[in-house]
Amino acid sequence: MEMQGEPSTLAEQDTKADDTVTRPALKIGGFLIVVAIGLVLSFIKNLESLGWALLPFREEVWVSLTIPGSSAYHPSWKTALLFQIISASAILVVTVIVMVLFFRKHRFFPTVIVIALPLIFLFMLVGYYLDGLVPAIAASQDYSKEKRDLVLRFVALHVWIPYFVVSDRVKRTFGR
Repeated sequence: MEMQGEPSTLAEQDTKADDTVTRPALKIGGFLIVVAIGLVLSFIKNLESLGWALLPFREEVWVSLTIPGSSAYHPSWKTALLFQIISASAILVVTVIVMVLFFRKHRFFPTVIVIALPLIFLFMLVGYYLDGLVPAIAASQDYSKEKRDLVLRFVALHVWIPYFVVSDRVKRTFGR
């Protein structure tokens, strides 16, 4: 007979067994579906951005924008264009890495995405600043639209990073 207040040996074993049993990883579901769709769309958009960033590197365009004396020349064009190509390439590489980790449900995904989101935002912010140094870009309608996109991304950072850090679903899906 068991005395009141003292746990039985069987009950202790059951409790210990529950602590050591790991739950199987979850399928990608819930808000992670939104993340999956966002990653695929980001990959496509980043691929397109890289294509657009390459266009000014055609010789005739590059010369007209970066050689003093040409009608479209501005001293900041070269810096802005070089940063665009470097950042577009880096963002595409980061996106591919994040996608691979996500779809493989790798345990490093939450850590990598928490680092990648602000890093990508920083690339975009610096690019926005450098583009603003070129009067032809700063006066364009696309430039003012970029400002709105930066604000939306800044808000998104503050939604998604806490989600990846505290979400039980993320922890169980990615085996942390």
